[in-house]
Amino acid sequence: MKYDVIVVGASPAGLMVSWKAAERGARVLLLEQRNSFESASSPADTSFDGFFKLVGLKPRAEYIVHRVKGMNVVSPLGTAATIETPGFSIDRPMFDAYYARWAINAGAEIKFNSKVLFVNSKSIIVREADGQKRYDGEIFVIASGNSEIINRIGIKTMKHPGDLAYAIQAEMDNVEIDEDYFHYFIGKEVAPGWKATISPKGDSKASVGVFVRGTNPKTFFDKFLEREMFNQSKITKIVKGADQIITMPNDLVSNNLMAVGGAAGQAGIAYGMAAGILCGEIAAEAVIKGNCSKRFLLRYVKRWKRLFLNHYRAGRLGLTTMERMSDADLDVIVRALKSVDIFHELARHSNILLSSLSLGILLLQRNPKLIGLMKYLSFS
Repeated sequence: MKYDVIVVGASPAGLMVSWKAAERGARVLLLEQRNSFESASSPADTSFDGFFKLVGLKPRAEYIVHRVKGMNVVSPLGTAATIETPGFSIDRPMFDAYYARWAINAGAEIKFNSKVLFVNSKSIIVREADGQKRYDGEIFVIASGNSEIINRIGIKTMKHPGDLAYAIQAEMDNVEIDEDYFHYFIGKEVAPGWKATISPKGDSKASVGVFVRGTNPKTFFDKFLEREMFNQSKITKIVKGADQIITMPNDLVSNNLMAVGGAAGQAGIAYGMAAGILCGEIAAEAVIKGNCSKRFLLRYVKRWKRLFLNHYRAGRLGLTTMERMSDADLDVIVRALKSVDIFHELARHSNILLSSLSLGILLLQRNPKLIGLMKYLSFS
């Protein structure tokens, strides 16, 4: 059977590609390895209104299970900074199903239980419940996160794949925490290279996760659960996954091939969705014009870079800088963050680097000691 666009992976990015490409007139097939959205969901289940607004999306009440006023960032020395910026927790299966309906209503076809075995520029081989099948297409979009498929097709989609973060996250009952805020814990003893999180979901339920780089998350996850707020808690579900937070997108297209979302190093639910929309638009345009060459598909990459590349550069700079800091220096940073509306500051300029500079100047005004931490900056 022949399709215009075949999307691999019903990630948020993959769902947006399918929706937008179908809406633009392409015949779309979305292949998902899972049996349903209820099985093996991703650890990614929170976001902020500010992120959705930055990328031109609106969070929907249909999948939001709990809202927060902002976040508490806790330093290795125990200093907590409360940052008022509205966010929300989602029911991830409901979230995925919601946007799958967008794709289906636009005309896309979704097949679950379809494991990709082989893909090239003309066809894809999958194993389904009734055996192997081949689907032919004009464009193949890889949206399957940190999967082996990217390695098979030979596109190096991430500049720094060694910086991939790995996560263990548990759904838990009876978590004693302030449910008005997300809680992020930083420091090498808590979660080397990234963070430990508690994300309230209402009624004393929460997602509790540890995201690390360069090591196994289980040791740190087990240690994190020894904290007092989990004394009466019960784990109801555990999920594992990867976070491409600072891997940085690299080569995203080839002839008849595109990568998007986690598979392309485009971390973050909202950012992945925005990239998916751009990808779907260009994929449909390429099919309509009969030009699926790398040169034409680079239009997607150019649009994405213009809109979002600097966001990722700023994120990588921030996280790699934080990683070099001592516990005492991280404590200084957290103290300076108190009562700062980060998203308000970042939204003051259309250029994210100018916004980051503006935020940095504000923090220096609040705490001149921060100037001594400039030695940690790395622009790699």
